[in-house]
Amino acid sequence: MKKTKFTMTRMLFLLVFVLPVAVVSIYYYTYASDRYESTASIYITEEASQSSPFDLTLLGITNTGSARDILVLKAFIMSPQMLKLLDDDLDLRKHFSDPNIDYISRLASDASKEEFLNYYLSRITVTFDDAARLLSLSSQTFDRKFSQKVLDTILKHSQTFIDKLNENISSSQLKFFEEEVKKSEDALTAEKTKLRAFQKKYKIISTSIATKTIMTTVSSLENQLAAKRSQLTSRLSVLSEQAPAIRRLRSDIDGLKTQLASENARLTSETGDSLSELDSQFQDIRLLIEYKTLRYKANLDAYEKAKAEAARRLKFLTIVEPPTVADEALYPNRPYIIITTAIIALFLYFILSIMVATIREHA
Repeated sequence: MKKTKFTMTRMLFLLVFVLPVAVVSIYYYTYASDRYESTASIYITEEASQSSPFDLTLLGITNTGSARDILVLKAFIMSPQMLKLLDDDLDLRKHFSDPNIDYISRLASDASKEEFLNYYLSRITVTFDDAARLLSLSSQTFDRKFSQKVLDTILKHSQTFIDKLNENISSSQLKFFEEEVKKSEDALTAEKTKLRAFQKKYKIISTSIATKTIMTTVSSLENQLAAKRSQLTSRLSVLSEQAPAIRRLRSDIDGLKTQLASENARLTSETGDSLSELDSQFQDIRLLIEYKTLRYKANLDAYEKAKAEAARRLKFLTIVEPPTVADEALYPNRPYIIITTAIIALFLYFILSIMVATIREHA
């Protein structure tokens, strides 16, 4: 009975402890392929000013800091898009499914995109240090140089990603200002065109100049008319009404009256083409031009300030630690795996031993 009990205990020990530990040891020390790790550290800086009098918050240009940007970059590094870029540049699938790699460690040659992504994520580690705003990267491949090349390529595409963010800041977020400047410029051009058409139609450069010219003419005509009337009065004292000189003076006076009436009509009339009416239209056009000029200048100034602010928001990818080249294979961690396997197997052996002993006692 004791011999049977000893035999069962030994068999249980061999099956639950010795055999698993032996299989795991043989696999990891004989067949498991070495994996080499390359590491790098990066963070994102931003050329933000300490203070800005021009508030662009409502227009989407905000001082978000580098934390959110670097978390977005982390998501990009772990995305299928990054995997596709790496596969296009380095033929990553071919490396991970190399037949020289042991069967358990390598990627299946017919793996789906989802399986490929999961395998990639098991070989890439991306951790974010919130206190230091630092992103730590590591890649594990089956060749020490290739591990470094993977991280170099990730950093290259990360820089491209940051450049696209900068492009969005300098274009998309400034589109509002560009449109406003274009609208105000078009409105100003339209008013200037209207002014030129007005000047061409009525053949005047400025109504104020035309008014001064007419007033000068009217004053001159009135002076001439007064002089002619004075001559007429003095001549009537010695000449008859039918005298040629008197008739000539009256003709000159009538001509001056007609010309004076014509000039006064140019200043004020009920036809709508009087100079006073034209002056009103002219001043309206000029006021609109002045207003739209001020609006154009304000929009242009806002656009220039937005460009300057956007330039201060440019983001830069800073490499703190460039990708390293491993001196030795740190993975798989054979001693750790075997010791862990032995502890689990031993724990399981004791549990099963207690269960067997309990069952036998109640049998």
